[in-house]
Amino acid sequence: MGKISHWLKITCQDTSPLVSEMMDHNLPLGKRLRVWLHLAICKMCKNCQSQFLTMRSMARSLGEEDASPSSSALSMEAKEKIKRAMKSSS
Repeated sequence: MGKISHWLKITCQDTSPLVSEMMDHNLPLGKRLRVWLHLAICKMCKNCQSQFLTMRSMARSLGEEDASPSSSALSMEAKEKIKRAMKSSS
């Protein structure tokens, strides 16, 4: 029983980087289980996981905003004028 309880012990300091790493990579099953067990009993680390997920979601949405057309995009007419100006200057 001593080895099992020692194996299950994972501190908050150990958990935080593993939670972040789990979001980007597959961890070995043993590490995942230890993290999940710790998250089940530690409200602070569960909050940390929630914050990581929120930051990840926000970062992804920023990329989507950059990719979507915005109201400041050039009109087709303006694009055509620029093309004609570039052709005439060559």
